[in-house]
Amino acid sequence: MTDLDGSLLNHSTFSFKQIHNDILELLDSGIHIIPASSKTKTEMNVFCSELGWELPFVYENGAGLQNTGSLVPDSKLPDTLLSENAISVDKLSQVWAEKVPNELQKQCLFLHEMDIQQQINLFGLKGERLKSALNREFSFCFKFVGNRAEFRHLKHILDTNNLSVHQGGRVLTLSGKHNKSDFCELIQHNSNQNGFPAFLVGVGDSENDVELLEACDVSCIIPRPHKPLLSLSIPLDRTIIAGSIAPLGWLEAVRKALAINNIQKVANYG
Repeated sequence: MTDLDGSLLNHSTFSFKQIHNDILELLDSGIHIIPASSKTKTEMNVFCSELGWELPFVYENGAGLQNTGSLVPDSKLPDTLLSENAISVDKLSQVWAEKVPNELQKQCLFLHEMDIQQQINLFGLKGERLKSALNREFSFCFKFVGNRAEFRHLKHILDTNNLSVHQGGRVLTLSGKHNKSDFCELIQHNSNQNGFPAFLVGVGDSENDVELLEACDVSCIIPRPHKPLLSLSIPLDRTIIAGSIAPLGWLEAVRKALAINNIQKVANYG
């Protein structure tokens, strides 16, 4: 299960061309690759199209799981699963307007309210890719310009009203109380191997990946340009730190994680 921007996709160019064939080889070998991102469903479908493979994916920070059929053949699960905590953008707007004080609202600059050049500068996207990034069903992206005390106050207000704020690589995201790890248990137990729960590898680089990484059997941390390495509260023997940035760092870390899984298989089967 992998984050995209800054983890599998290069932080600046959003490219994965260097490892495209390697990803296809992993998929051909029977390994499931499940992107888990703050990206919209439209953006995730574009990624799958560029890869040339219909992957199951988690979108908008755990609001939904799409393409479950490609994960669990002949499953009775619907093709799209929504988190019970997913909140529509209309409802998010209503709660925000009613519960967040005006002085805090003024510290939050929502991307959908910015002009196009500001959106381009923040997202690093243009044209159809920018439109896809703004086509949100269950979240809003924003930039916070206040101080730390004001941000803590905002997070407290959101938490008491069953809302969350996620820190991504470029912007903050407002949503219901869900995250990228919400479908881990379902995925693990519906893609079991020989009766055993699947071995989950998590890959991420930013704060909104923490819950996902800590829910997996092994976590892979990808370095971020000009930012400190992501910190987790799990044992070091469950953590792999890539030696380079995405996308090459993604491939390096995943291969090391799969090697750990192979060692465990040998131990289990004696």
